Amino acid sequence: MPAHRSVERFENGHRGGGELDTPGFARQAALIVAVMAALLALATFLSNEAVKEVITGETHRSDTSSRLESNQLKIDVAGGNATMLKVLANGPHDEAQAAVAAAAHERRIERELAPADHALVEEIHHDEEHVDHYNSKHLLYELAEVGLEVGIVLSTVAIIAHRRWLLASGAAVGVIGTVLLVVGALTV
Repeated sequence: MPAHRSVERFENGHRGGGELDTPGFARQAALIVAVMAALLALATFLSNEAVKEVITGETHRSDTSSRLESNQLKIDVAGGNATMLKVLANGPHDEAQAAVAAAAHERRIERELAPADHALVEEIHHDEEHVDHYNSKHLLYELAEVGLEVGIVLSTVAIIAHRRWLLASGAAVGVIGTVLLVVGALTV
């Protein structure tokens, strides 16, 4: 019997020195890990969606940039045509016809091509802002993923090591990851 009491004293001494009652502690830690795992899945999904938005935005910007270059080429051609008509006119009768044709090219540039050029530049600027916004969101989601992953690891180790401070550290890092996830989701 005295040996049994020595073992009990030894176990009680270790509980007071940092070891915890495993069943309740393990349930608490497992719940924390499960919540962080669910948040990690959400952060991963949102991160992937942000990447898709970046790719789509870059594709749209590239397409708009090509249309802008095409429009600028049309402006150059129309302007060159107007100049050529003025220069190559032969005599007063040809000069009058050339001036009318050149004026038509210049009106097309002024009324059609220049406004289209301005609109395309604005569209490219909007696409750049869209891409930058989703790049920022993606970074926040990636950082949230890291925080949640580290929190899961620390909390899992806490279960094995039976150390509450590890669980608290894991939960704290998980909270940081969660805050980054919320900030990313609320970033408009």
